[in-house]
Amino acid sequence: MNETNIIGRILIIDDESINAETMMDTLEDVNYQVSLAANAQQAKAIIQEQDFDLVMMDVWMPGQDGMSLLEEWIQAGFSTPIVMMSGHAEHKDVVKAIKIGAVDFLKKPLHDILPLVRRLLSERAIESNDITGIDFDAPLKVARNIFEKEYFNHHLQENNHNIAAVAVLAGLERTTLYRKLKDLGIDKNKA
Repeated sequence: MNETNIIGRILIIDDESINAETMMDTLEDVNYQVSLAANAQQAKAIIQEQDFDLVMMDVWMPGQDGMSLLEEWIQAGFSTPIVMMSGHAEHKDVVKAIKIGAVDFLKKPLHDILPLVRRLLSERAIESNDITGIDFDAPLKVARNIFEKEYFNHHLQENNHNIAAVAVLAGLERTTLYRKLKDLGIDKNKA
């Protein structure tokens, strides 16, 4: 994967390799960089070596469980958003995870995780004013083109390349949008 195309780094901590690999495949297909850990010990080692934009962690794992690792990291001041996951969670587990500091709790098996991941990472980018790929020392026109390219690529992907839907979101006529996409070098079918 080309490093410049990565749109977020995600750590998945799950002892069920089939679940973890399915999530990884789904996320990597849309240019997230994904690392896998099968338990808390592996996750701690990976976290010391790399920074992540999001952690998705199973509650029930051999050795240290996800809930105690969540608590350990939150108490240590870990600022990366953590989403807890479980196929067997009870309501009290969900409440406990959110009280400790998880940003969300998902029931496994996970279906269509992309909207959640995109929402969480876009919220984080907005909070930190982290707009990727823009050189703020560039001339305004260059910076605007970079932003518009990311904007339209994002909305084309989110809307299944439906030009009419993206035109409405952008507040543009369809013909204007087609011209804008061509000017930015965006293939409307493959964005």
